[in-house]
Amino acid sequence: MNPPRSQQGFTLIEVAVVMLVIVIVLGIVSVNLEPDRETPVRDEARRMALLLQTAQEEAILQGKILAVSIEREGYYFLMLNDKNEFKPMKDDEVLRARPLPSGIVISSIDIEGLPENEKPRLILLPTGELPPFTVIFSHGDIRWQVEGTLTGEISSQAVSAPVKA
Repeated sequence: MNPPRSQQGFTLIEVAVVMLVIVIVLGIVSVNLEPDRETPVRDEARRMALLLQTAQEEAILQGKILAVSIEREGYYFLMLNDKNEFKPMKDDEVLRARPLPSGIVISSIDIEGLPENEKPRLILLPTGELPPFTVIFSHGDIRWQVEGTLTGEISSQAVSAPVKA
């Protein structure tokens, strides 16, 4: 007599369970890989805050006055030379001109004490002090702000949309 043969292969339920696990894992991975719409604006605001902190520390260490010229499409760093002229910091790898990515703009600049008709320029003193300021980055309806205080603190945060009555 022939001994009974054992079944080989998988049952339909086993295959279905494995497929379900694969679909769930792929769904989780695809959600985590797709950046949200806020990411580029948040990254640019955080980048500016970090660069301003770096420039502020550089002004303190060198004992020189630095400035940041802010425009709608980007910003660049300046240093006050011996002739009392602000010159771009072209040779500095970190504090170089920073154009904004496509679609992101600086929609608002408010620097305390700056006349309205003057080009927006944030002065960074060797004492670490700076005028209170707010710079708002926008991409469509998404807005992030970089904010500085008189004591020299610089931070970035999301700007909440105004509540409609």
